[in-house]
Amino acid sequence: MLLLCKKLGFDVEKLSDLDCQIVESCDEDFEINSLDFVIFTCPALYHKTKHSNCEVLDLRVLKAFKSPEDVAKAILISELVRAEREVEVVETGEDVVYVGDNLDVISELASNCNLTVITQNKETIKKLYPYEVRVVEGAVIDIKGKMGDFEVVVDGVDLTNGRRVDVVRAGQVIYPDWKKGREGIYTGNEYRGAFKALANLGSFIKLKTIVVNPDVCGVMKSGFLGCSLCLDCPTGSIELNEKLERVEVRLENCVGCGFCASICPLSAIENKLIPSDLIIEKIDAIADRFDGGTLAFVCKNALGELEEFEDLPTILPIVVPCINAVSEVHYLYAVLKGFEVVAIPCDCKNLKLDCFEIAKTTLNAFGFGGLAVTTWDKLEETLKSLREEKKPGKIVDRIEGENKRLQWLNLVERLMIYPLQNPKVETKYFGKIRINDNCTLCNSCRNFCPSNAIRKVENRILFTHALCIACKLCVQACPENAIEFENVLDFENLQEVVVFEDEMIRCPKCGRPHISKSAYEKMKKLTGMEKSLLFCPQCRPTIILESIYEEVIRDIEEMRKRRLGV
Repeated sequence: MLLLCKKLGFDVEKLSDLDCQIVESCDEDFEINSLDFVIFTCPALYHKTKHSNCEVLDLRVLKAFKSPEDVAKAILISELVRAEREVEVVETGEDVVYVGDNLDVISELASNCNLTVITQNKETIKKLYPYEVRVVEGAVIDIKGKMGDFEVVVDGVDLTNGRRVDVVRAGQVIYPDWKKGREGIYTGNEYRGAFKALANLGSFIKLKTIVVNPDVCGVMKSGFLGCSLCLDCPTGSIELNEKLERVEVRLENCVGCGFCASICPLSAIENKLIPSDLIIEKIDAIADRFDGGTLAFVCKNALGELEEFEDLPTILPIVVPCINAVSEVHYLYAVLKGFEVVAIPCDCKNLKLDCFEIAKTTLNAFGFGGLAVTTWDKLEETLKSLREEKKPGKIVDRIEGENKRLQWLNLVERLMIYPLQNPKVETKYFGKIRINDNCTLCNSCRNFCPSNAIRKVENRILFTHALCIACKLCVQACPENAIEFENVLDFENLQEVVVFEDEMIRCPKCGRPHISKSAYEKMKKLTGMEKSLLFCPQCRPTIILESIYEEVIRDIEEMRKRRLGV
């Protein structure tokens, strides 16, 4: 439900058609069912009740718009489309390792947890005497394990008992200078690390932000590095684990911006804070209530800037945790729903507009605009410019596709009712392959392709340019160096085409096609075999045994004839 206050600064009665409760002011007494999810439209209302299942959205800033009621209605319609966030309980225990020499940090930690200090500083060791906390003199070699169950590998001596120490166990580790920080290992500012360690002591409830599906991901296969788009994470929180051949999220550094999920063409990474399908539902919800207009993806942190403005033009906002969470599919879908679309980010240093550029390129291919990035102070100017641009209009009702690339293709197919204007562009997000005569139809390219862009049907290799994610795993896997690759998006050739075809040799015994002519010629040169290679693997053993049997019978017959003198 929505809780609205008449003191928001505009006519909240115009929002009464929404599921809402209107109070005269934040001084008024009111009751809320504790089981309800509540959107507080003023922080004063939230602080009066401290409701646990809620969201706080300060609508007072909407006074900056000429029609705050319309803007408020759009925001609230969007916010009412929500999904339950996933959480898990992490057990951390009471043991903490601190690697360093800050006596203030040590003192505070020692009084609140089971602390082990690891240091090589003689002055620090003297000041910690008589070792009321456990002190290990030595160096950290490695840190293994996960949050709640770390093994700190050391080369040192436990000064409390004089014994050698190889491993110190702890639930959390504070190590300002450690270069491999991850969840539970706090690097950088040691005061902040100490605060986090104490806040998470014992156990804590963790909100799931990012989930990776390694079975879909195309980052690596059999030692070959493929797609690396998510590794461009603005906070460096996505890392490649070459041993496991998968990407991993360093939750310690992750800010939940959603870039990794929005840039992944195969939807192998899911943003749990605001899933892709949820943004689609928000677009649909606004489209059901408003016939066109300006749909704006607004960073939540940019709303506070509205205090500085007035008389802004009307927009229909979808508030997101970060503009990075918006993919090209969301931008395109909104435009093809008949909206002009703007993205309004905050001044965050982590902003990346890769997905926006893919959407812009797609529209430009058909000679359309209708999409821009702007700021509050340039909003009116941007909207005036957008209205002068050619737009496709409302040509889509819903979207289909099990992953982001298929959804993009679904939207492009709708745009195909218009003639292409700029059909070809260089880009790192798409690729085209050519296959030369070295190909032996060995299946390596098909087996390595994570997006099903490559298929093999009998003696032909088929390639769908629209599905290629430019990982180049096929190029690396091909044993014949038969594949040539080009980073390009060619809208005139998105469909499946035959990129290689070869004559197939049929088994003389069973008649089944089993080897390409080029593969046969190559194997014949390598092995010196000729006739036996003509037979399929199923028939070949029988033919070889039969030929050996016939040869043995001939030898026996010749020996018999010589013995008889015939």
